[in-house]
Amino acid sequence: MGHGKALSEQEHWFIVGLHCRGVSLHEIARKTGRSRTSVRNAFKAERGDRKKTALVRAAATGEFFTAELKTKLGIKASVRTIQRVLQSVDHLVYTKTDRTLPLTAAHKVARILKPGKLVI
Repeated sequence: MGHGKALSEQEHWFIVGLHCRGVSLHEIARKTGRSRTSVRNAFKAERGDRKKTALVRAAATGEFFTAELKTKLGIKASVRTIQRVLQSVDHLVYTKTDRTLPLTAAHKVARILKPGKLVI
């Protein structure tokens, strides 16, 4: 959709190298003669989907709510965005968690011996 030529492999790695050295986005664009958008896309693609992979792995355990995943992994996206990402993963299935506490043996005995109810 862009108007210029695609980045060559050499240009791509040159941009990534400059970015790793801490050169600003504007300065890299000026040195390479490319737009700031193409420079940003070059090193953005280099980062990959590490956060998404970590999110899916943590969610697959089934131990955390979405809000807990957000704080645990330090994700800046909203809870709804995280839910949307997890919904797009094929091997995860949403199940509503049961937030009630399990009955202990003492609770069960108290329910059976409750006055006014005859349990046979």
